Amino acid sequence: MPDLISREVLRDAMNGNATAFRTVVEQHQAFAYAVAFRFTGNEEEAEDIVQEAFVRLWKNMKTYRQEVKLTTWLYRIIANLALDFLKSRRGKERRTKVDIYIGHFVRDQSTPEKAYQQQELMQAIYQAAEDLTPKQKAIFILRDLEGLSVEEVMEILSMTAGNVKSNLFYARQKMGEKLKAFYQTTDKTFVS
Repeated sequence: MPDLISREVLRDAMNGNATAFRTVVEQHQAFAYAVAFRFTGNEEEAEDIVQEAFVRLWKNMKTYRQEVKLTTWLYRIIANLALDFLKSRRGKERRTKVDIYIGHFVRDQSTPEKAYQQQELMQAIYQAAEDLTPKQKAIFILRDLEGLSVEEVMEILSMTAGNVKSNLFYARQKMGEKLKAFYQTTDKTFVS
């Protein structure tokens, strides 16, 4: 995702201008929520993570280095908060109660059948991702669902290329097994 903020607005936000920072928040809020939701699968938890991420961004805005994309820095904050959540007791309890709300992806509405199939696939992906370790889930989300490069994932998670690739390999392997099992045991007829 390209940075949507001009250098002037970013500079003003770095200098403590609340109006400029509000512009930063408004331009990145939907993106931040989508990322947080993919980690948590829960609207309220995603909103809490986004709110905390922007608080941290505001507190640390003066230390921002402009050679790093703002979205990369924001990804890093959200990913760290989400990983902390997933590792926490509350996150572990939350993962045992899978509550999937689909609606945070672009749907193919060309036919009702395609829309239903896409919703079913996203539900299966989110459910399968719940069984990944927090680190694998973070890498899978950032690399495969968010479409970031390995280099961006390395920077966001402070990992080596080998660690990213290894965790991604195992995450994809687990996801493939879970999705294969899901589609082998799922009745494909639409129940009304």
